[in-house]
Amino acid sequence: MDSTSIITQVNREEEQLTNFPPDRVPSSKKPRQRGFLNTLLCCFGSNNQGASNPVIAEENGQYSPKLQGKFLLPPVRHQDMHKICLIIDLDETLVHSSFKPISNADFVVPVEIDGTVHQVYVLKRPYVDEFLQRVGDAYECVLFTASLAKYADPVADLLDKWGVFRARLFRESCVFYRGNYVKDLGRLGRDLHRVVIIDNSPASYIFHPDNAVPVGSWFDDMSDTELRDLMPFFDKLSRVEDVYTVLRNSNNAAGGGGGGSGGGGGGSPGFPAPLLMNGAALHGGGGS
Repeated sequence: MDSTSIITQVNREEEQLTNFPPDRVPSSKKPRQRGFLNTLLCCFGSNNQGASNPVIAEENGQYSPKLQGKFLLPPVRHQDMHKICLIIDLDETLVHSSFKPISNADFVVPVEIDGTVHQVYVLKRPYVDEFLQRVGDAYECVLFTASLAKYADPVADLLDKWGVFRARLFRESCVFYRGNYVKDLGRLGRDLHRVVIIDNSPASYIFHPDNAVPVGSWFDDMSDTELRDLMPFFDKLSRVEDVYTVLRNSNNAAGGGGGGSGGGGGGSPGFPAPLLMNGAALHGGGGS
């Protein structure tokens, strides 16, 4: 694979990085500073394996005609017919992974790169088990990560002991747009009024910010309670008919206005706006 990333994640300064095994770090290649969103999700090398290549969007955000009408998800299961679809990110949202040994790792996942097996050490975010079980009962849950399947799939096998994820989408399902791996919710095959994404990277949902519940990036703070704090919010959100009635108003209010059309001041009843800006409101600092 040479210098192709396996894990797509942000570092502690919330700058996008490519995570290599210690003995495979390129000696002189560093990302150019190209603005906040591009820095979050810049591409460090081309992937020559077609199965891992994301869709490329044009500068106007449109796709080639052959891609139109092709959905990423299968038809909704009967038991999920009336549930909101919840798109869940993996790295720095549910777990943090590293090629460097971690003494208290929850999982150690072998990943083969160019014929050599490397160990990936995975830490689970506090309350991730409780969070997945809670949302798994109320939502049609889909794992969507910009990381490669050879890493993310075995991690999901170990993480999701309850079969919460109805489907798993990996880097090849992302749209590569202006240097970013974007999760285009419009390609899922679901009504966007019934789709929510939880992700630590704003660049991941740049096409659909009014469908997002931001979450702070997590690395190793075992006192973190963000997933636990979000559970009551997701309980309430699962019962609304249109997620925009909550997320659009709340995100605009918490962000000082602007954003998608139809936004108004203040959060919807029962959905306090500060909860949607977890990095700022819950922790007193800037969000991811």
